[in-house]
Amino acid sequence: MQAYSGRAVTMIPSLFRVSLSPLSKRFPKFQRSLLSQQPKSKLRKSKFAGPVSWAGLGVASVVGAGIYAYYTHQREEKLTRTVQTSTTIGKALLGGPYSLVDSTGVPVTDATFLGEWVILYFGFSYCPDICPNELVKLGKALDRLDATKGVGPVITPVFISVDPKRDSVQQLSRYKKDFHPRMRFLTGTPQQVKKAARAYRVYFSDTNQGKDEEDDDDWDYLVDHSIVMYFLSPEGEFLEFFTQIAEVDEIVERIADHVK
Repeated sequence: MQAYSGRAVTMIPSLFRVSLSPLSKRFPKFQRSLLSQQPKSKLRKSKFAGPVSWAGLGVASVVGAGIYAYYTHQREEKLTRTVQTSTTIGKALLGGPYSLVDSTGVPVTDATFLGEWVILYFGFSYCPDICPNELVKLGKALDRLDATKGVGPVITPVFISVDPKRDSVQQLSRYKKDFHPRMRFLTGTPQQVKKAARAYRVYFSDTNQGKDEEDDDDWDYLVDHSIVMYFLSPEGEFLEFFTQIAEVDEIVERIADHVK
């Protein structure tokens, strides 16, 4: 509407010049007086008229956020249905052998954790928000489980990096200081990490292909990956999974039912 009114206002002087040209020769003061009656505010406003406004940008932002939230929710539900389907027919086809190293450089395999309850998460240390949030949530759940009668500190949390390019042993040794003290942080070569991720059907993709390593900014460096925690029995068998929408209470309750 602003753009339309702007065009109308700017056209008025030219119309008056044509229709009043005979009068203007004889009554120049009359033309100047008539044109000067046009509202100055409208003339100034038309200078900045355009198709984009702050209100329009606000609406677009809200719509975009809604679409992203819907997409994330749908992806979580799809993943949930996929895993639930695989668990209803005998033993779930999740898990398998892998060989990595921990944040001290010690070799670790899937056999290392036999005899322990394990909760496993795949992520990367340069993740700006989701991974830290999930690890903090996991830490809260572990504290609750440690204090739960019949459970105690028997669960080993394990983080497997999907970013072998940057998540070196040294990087993970620094990163682990911000999270639960029992958490083990693992990394490896690209082939080793890919094998571990494939065993648990974890999707990951480096979105930084083509960038110069020197130009990689910590907050502009992303690895797209599945956001799932896997709960494993002391025999290494898959028991439960928790997506990003799982709350601490749900995690504690479902794990406690297995351990007690």
